Amino acid sequence: MIATVGLAPVPPAALGQQPAAVPGPAPGQQPAPVQRPSLAAMSATATAVAAAETRPIDLPTVLRLAGLNDLDVALVREAEQQARAANQAATLQFFPWLGLGAGYNKHSGAATELGLLERDSSQLYTRAGALNEQVELGNAIFEKLAAVQAQRAAGYDVEASQNDAALAAADAYFDLVNAGADADIAREAVRISQDYEGQLSRAYQAGLTNRSEVLRVGVQTQNDRVALRQAEAAVPSLSAVLATLLRLDPAAPLTPTERIVRPPLLVEVDTPVGALIKDALSLRPEVRASAARISAASEQRRAARYGPLIPQITGQAALSQLRGGQDDVLQGFYTSHDYVLALNWRIGPGGLFDPSRTAAANAALRTQQLNADKVHDNIAQQVVQAHEAARAGADGMGLALRAVELAEESLKLSEQRKEFGVYAVLEVIQAQQDLTQARVSYSTALTQYAKAQYALAYATARIGSR
Repeated sequence: MIATVGLAPVPPAALGQQPAAVPGPAPGQQPAPVQRPSLAAMSATATAVAAAETRPIDLPTVLRLAGLNDLDVALVREAEQQARAANQAATLQFFPWLGLGAGYNKHSGAATELGLLERDSSQLYTRAGALNEQVELGNAIFEKLAAVQAQRAAGYDVEASQNDAALAAADAYFDLVNAGADADIAREAVRISQDYEGQLSRAYQAGLTNRSEVLRVGVQTQNDRVALRQAEAAVPSLSAVLATLLRLDPAAPLTPTERIVRPPLLVEVDTPVGALIKDALSLRPEVRASAARISAASEQRRAARYGPLIPQITGQAALSQLRGGQDDVLQGFYTSHDYVLALNWRIGPGGLFDPSRTAAANAALRTQQLNADKVHDNIAQQVVQAHEAARAGADGMGLALRAVELAEESLKLSEQRKEFGVYAVLEVIQAQQDLTQARVSYSTALTQYAKAQYALAYATARIGSR
């Protein structure tokens, strides 16, 4: 919904009523000046309207919703359904199929028999049913085994896609919380600067300072307000990013329940990276999907090598009935039974002595093996990068917290010097800027460490959407 800045919401009871007549100015009287809302009042109204339309959300809810309506996950799920259908189709190859038929044939006019021409009229009714079985047994066996592995690989793909969606949603949630924290920090900076500006204004009125120092602090206050507006603008933008990932309405802002990121400890950063890589290579669904695809390609190669050695089986059991006669004289139905069982071997293209089929199957297997090697390398790289990012994030949090403590102490000392009349305006302004920057850096460090923890837990398969 779009909030109209500066306008109070209309009560439901007032909807549909005729507007009251507003008396105009008396003749010769100047109209009353229009009372326009101040910037502060407009901002307060917009904030109140936005707060009424926001939806609270927390990290467990984000992780629960992630992947439920994600488009990429939906596409992978459809691929899994296709693999399941292909597996069922491979099973149905072993079952016979039933054929039903009926026919009518009528002849009138000239006919010949033993060289004699004569006029003849006849008609014939047929009805038949047959149970047929025709299967290339060798290919059917190995294709069934390959289809089972392909369905397993598709299932692991769904799990991996859900994990990707969960990680992306967690990152977006942390970014949104960090944006809210930055806005709070900027808001506090404006408050501090405004208080200092008020103190200097009173000192100037008492003749204790000059106008230039009041203006200098005023400039800093305006700069802080600009920074606050930029920080506030980032919040709805990142809210729309998170809502889009969760397939929610991006026009309705999401409000995180946390005011600052609280990093979880999902993986100990002191764990040897080699042990983490070993766990990842044994647990990641991408690795299991690659192994299933290698098994499927191996079954296809066996089909190319040994399938043609197994004969094609053809079988039929048919029941047919005939009824007919000359002219309009029809005789009763006569029943016949036919049974066929045949074994065939295919020689040539697609069968025995076809080296191209075996070569193609070997190449497909090598391709899957190379893809598996790439998956292993990528996962090992992800683990190393996430592990180092988590270690750096842990160190960064400590350093950033120490910077906040030093900046708070610096501002405190500068304000004490101001109370004793020994101070410089630039010194206080610089101390305020240092404190604001230190707080922003600390909030960012918390966010980066939280994201690194989730990335490391994702890389080592310690968390997932299931």
